[in-house]
Amino acid sequence: MPLNAPLQELLAHQTLSIHFQPIVSLRQKAVAGLEALVRPHSADSAHKLSVAELFLLANANGRLLDLDRTLRSLALETYSAMPLPQDPRPLLFVNFESSVIDQGVQGSGAILQAARACGLEPGDIVIEVNESRVLDIAALRRFVDFYRDHGFLIALDDLGAGHSNLPRVAELRPHILKVDRSLIQGIDEDFYKQETFKTLVGLGARTGCLILAEGVETQAEVDCCAHLGAALFQGYYFGRAQAPADLKFETLREPIAAAAQRQREGAVRTIYRRRTEAARLRRLSEAAKNVLIQAEPSGFDGVLARLVKNDRSVECAYLLDSDGVQVSQTHLSPGMRNTSSRLFAPAPKGADHSNKEYFYSLLDAGLERFTTETYLSLATGRLCRTVACVVPRNDATKFVLCLDLHVEA
Repeated sequence: MPLNAPLQELLAHQTLSIHFQPIVSLRQKAVAGLEALVRPHSADSAHKLSVAELFLLANANGRLLDLDRTLRSLALETYSAMPLPQDPRPLLFVNFESSVIDQGVQGSGAILQAARACGLEPGDIVIEVNESRVLDIAALRRFVDFYRDHGFLIALDDLGAGHSNLPRVAELRPHILKVDRSLIQGIDEDFYKQETFKTLVGLGARTGCLILAEGVETQAEVDCCAHLGAALFQGYYFGRAQAPADLKFETLREPIAAAAQRQREGAVRTIYRRRTEAARLRRLSEAAKNVLIQAEPSGFDGVLARLVKNDRSVECAYLLDSDGVQVSQTHLSPGMRNTSSRLFAPAPKGADHSNKEYFYSLLDAGLERFTTETYLSLATGRLCRTVACVVPRNDATKFVLCLDLHVEA
């Protein structure tokens, strides 16, 4: 494509081409998108530039916006000329150099005009925005609103990187959240990365965004992200960026189908595991409840002490009255050390638990049994889940049995 004269001079020793990296949907078992990535070329190795150097040079010469528009138009033209699979037809993901928004560039409609010039519909295109490069969030919001209102899809790039600003997700309301490679790498072996990813999946679900796991390189990373709720995947595991002539969509069918099958099998295993665990917890709490129903109040502590001794999965056991006040000691599993910390210490007899979810869900909401999500135990300083159940006594009094179960990080 022709370049304007100043930019042509800037790129005198370079030629530009567009390569595409597949973006995969396991739910559709298909290539859902293609991200356009520029590749500079030069016959003169002394003048060959990397992509980063190309943008730095353009910025230093005041040609950043010209370069950005040139590359985007090249991507649109290349994509429009490609023979693409249908049903679904892969979307085109194009990057927008967000930093130019701080220079007053917004609402020009340049992307819309370029798309129409190539015979493309706005719905064919996902505009990738890196919000961390923009200081003027109001201007960025106007830019995003303009293109969303015209039918373009919006992706927020590099989410989870150290500089990302999560509150901007709600402000910008993107369709897709691209989770940064720094969070994906080794996620299958990192509990804290997994919990962070789950939080982003939950954020996406509540704000109406799909989660894209960016930079997946191993089967373990793909399977872990799929298990945690990713909808889209991009990375070397499914394919590197390639020139249009080298893209072979049929070669992706087998790895996509295999990953989708593993996702399904993993989900079924999770359902069985949860059902088995729920049944075990029900039996455990029911057995303890039945003993407590018959026991004298003076014998409550003995029942709880035997329970933690006989089942090592229970790290704490304690009993509350109908007001949420603890009427037993907190019984720790044998070998469990008291941290003697002012923050992390077992609750004493007489402690008030009435504002704990596992208490008011039973006594106020009328449930018979409640299991919390994983949280940090104030008794031990370790991750746990609490199973609580109502213990109705023959004298019409009620107690609440609480069992803290250790969760491995």
